[in-house]
Amino acid sequence: MKLHLVVAMVLAAGPAFGAEPQVGHWAADVQHCAGGGDTMKTAPLTVTANSLRWLSGYCTIGKMYKAERALYIEGRCSNSAGLMVRHAIKLAMKGERLAVTWNGEHTEMRRCP
Repeated sequence: MKLHLVVAMVLAAGPAFGAEPQVGHWAADVQHCAGGGDTMKTAPLTVTANSLRWLSGYCTIGKMYKAERALYIEGRCSNSAGLMVRHAIKLAMKGERLAVTWNGEHTEMRRCP
């Protein structure tokens, strides 16, 4: 019984990223929600509690901090050669839109249905 209490305490102490409004499936235009795009404007972005998938890349979340309605993330991403690359990622809520800054490039997205 004590083990269950310890596990519950550890889980409660972890980040509540899953509750963040940035978690979900996003696209610059709803017509691109199904995928297949190869640019920041046409590829959908999927944000989970511990990863991001955009374009042909998959990133796990390294360091992260929150300020106001924005998440600042160090993405540990795989590149086309299969090597791990670190990306600076900012996900900021602007009303119902998600403002994404990925390695200095900026775009805004809407939540996919």
